[in-house]
Amino acid sequence: MSIDLLVGILLVIIALIMSYYILMIKLRRGENISNSEEYSGIARQPEKLSEPSEEAIKELEKLIDKLS
Repeated sequence: MSIDLLVGILLVIIALIMSYYILMIKLRRGENISNSEEYSGIARQPEKLSEPSEEAIKELEKLIDKLS
């Protein structure tokens, strides 16, 4: 067997093991998420969204200056 074939087989085995562990972690987290509260998408304080903060205004000014 050539070294290329051995390295290829080793990489495939590593990829399969990594995929297995990722799948197991995802399945465990899925059980935890399904037991928790469902996401509603509603803002907790919607009135604060209509008032820009000083930091947001400064960032917007930087972006406008960068574009012009």
